[in-house]
Amino acid sequence: MSFVDGAFVDARARSLLPCALLAALATAPGRASAAACCVSATSFGVGRLLAWEDAAVGVQLGHARSLGQWDSTGSLRWNASDFSDGLTTAQVWGILRVHDRVQAQGWVPFVVNDRRSAGQSQLAGGLGDAGAAARVEVLKIGEYQGLPSFAFTIGALAPTGKRVEQTSPPLFAGATGRGAWGGSLALESEYAFLPWFVRLDGGVTGYLPFRRSDTGQHQRYGPVVQAGLSSGRELLPDVLVAAVALTGEWESSIVVDGDAVPRSHSRSYALAGSLAWRFDPRWTITASVHNTVWPSGANVNRDARLGFTIGVRRGHF
Repeated sequence: MSFVDGAFVDARARSLLPCALLAALATAPGRASAAACCVSATSFGVGRLLAWEDAAVGVQLGHARSLGQWDSTGSLRWNASDFSDGLTTAQVWGILRVHDRVQAQGWVPFVVNDRRSAGQSQLAGGLGDAGAAARVEVLKIGEYQGLPSFAFTIGALAPTGKRVEQTSPPLFAGATGRGAWGGSLALESEYAFLPWFVRLDGGVTGYLPFRRSDTGQHQRYGPVVQAGLSSGRELLPDVLVAAVALTGEWESSIVVDGDAVPRSHSRSYALAGSLAWRFDPRWTITASVHNTVWPSGANVNRDARLGFTIGVRRGHF
């Protein structure tokens, strides 16, 4: 949890957001081979289809531990020795090619929160915020010599997650998402020069207002802007890919009954590394670690967490 204007606000609900994407420019012509199309396809998150795939399905399992929280002034408050907080996520997802340049995606997470404090413990969870998106490739990777790829994604989140005010004593564990309808627009650009790739992402997510079950007030999360820069390379051609990513997320203040809540805005930077091993033309194993623990002042109103994710993916063609 994080401390905002004298009240605790669940920072996990802030962090369950779709990935976002931003464009890069280059000079023109000359159609090229699409040999670099798949280097980064499974590096982070749900990813995208490989050039020859018609569909893909997968499962991701992740766990993260909280080491502390940044307050509204950016001060990092380390957790007390008798406090422990963890988040375990299992997510199923699927991607379907509906056109040569259009892919439909869907994902459903299940989240469990374990919390211990002052001799008390609680384990709670449930369904997270389910989502769907459509990804449109304007320029494919390697389609034109010297040009980066360019794609945009339009997504939506359903209010299937549980908000913090919907949790129960003794420790109010079990928030699994935002529990509000959301929509996003994301842009993505990538340049591959085998065995390397560089990718730039950026986008925005907005949420519809909802009525709080505890106070009856209307609340709306502020718009979220997200950006990321990732890079990686093939360690074994067409088999093993390693990548690193730096992402940032900025969220405006929460609005309650038309008024912005003072000092409720947030900021978060994350560093991640990943490995993707395609041991069979149809099967890929993915693994990643992520970190949001930085020096005091880096983040605002967010948890400081260390975590990992492992996954398995099967492509259909």
